[in-house]
Amino acid sequence: MSAFLALIRASFQREVEHRSKMLVRILGGLIEILARISIWQAVFAGHGTMNGISLPQMITYALIGGTILSSWDATMIVRDVGTTIRTGAIGATLLRPVNYPVMLLAEQLGSRLFDWVMTSLPVIAIMGLIYGVQPPASLGHAILFLGFLAVSLAILMLSAILIGLFSFWVFDAHSLEWFLRGLLTVLSGGLVPIWFFPSGLAKVAHVLPFSWITYHPMAIYLGERDVVTGIIYLAAGMGWSVVLGGLVAFVWSLACRQVVVQGG
Repeated sequence: MSAFLALIRASFQREVEHRSKMLVRILGGLIEILARISIWQAVFAGHGTMNGISLPQMITYALIGGTILSSWDATMIVRDVGTTIRTGAIGATLLRPVNYPVMLLAEQLGSRLFDWVMTSLPVIAIMGLIYGVQPPASLGHAILFLGFLAVSLAILMLSAILIGLFSFWVFDAHSLEWFLRGLLTVLSGGLVPIWFFPSGLAKVAHVLPFSWITYHPMAIYLGERDVVTGIIYLAAGMGWSVVLGGLVAFVWSLACRQVVVQGG
């Protein structure tokens, strides 16, 4: 655990040393959220609600869901894994005392925490003052949202690590990056909430782990589910996290054999 925390701290510190990029990140975040809100304003023009969802709710969904939950580019993990394999650095990585997927998780967690503090929160503060942002539906929903936030982060990172590990066989991380980006864009509800999906696609997306990245956390935040139902969904999300963690461990064990075979 101490090594895991040390890796998180080191990753966070690296981001601090490159804080000159912070202003660019904030400006990029502001532009993206402005575009999302403008789209929903156009969609809701002349309509009080759509599928039971109001424009203020969608502005809040776009603002919080588009920053805290789904603004981070998880394909960076896939890119890092692909680069490590392509350059041959994976050999030295295997000699480290920390399991490679665990190292990836810790490093990306530190980067994500920095992004939350230095990019997401300023964007929410600025755009919230302009357009308004709704608070959680209740104290219970707020507490549940924190739990969903942890589950969202776990599923996002574990999914990216799992896809990235397939670089050991595909050897072309670019195709895996596009595959992951497509999955997350559509099935997480980050761009369009699952409320507005066609019924067939909505049923499928609703139960896949990706929907716990943005859609389910925001449904809880906005009070679209009661607290008891939220607890059930939170438990299901934790279950998905365990399943994905198990898959990562399994694929990594196969990948280690792949390295041994190719390396003699």
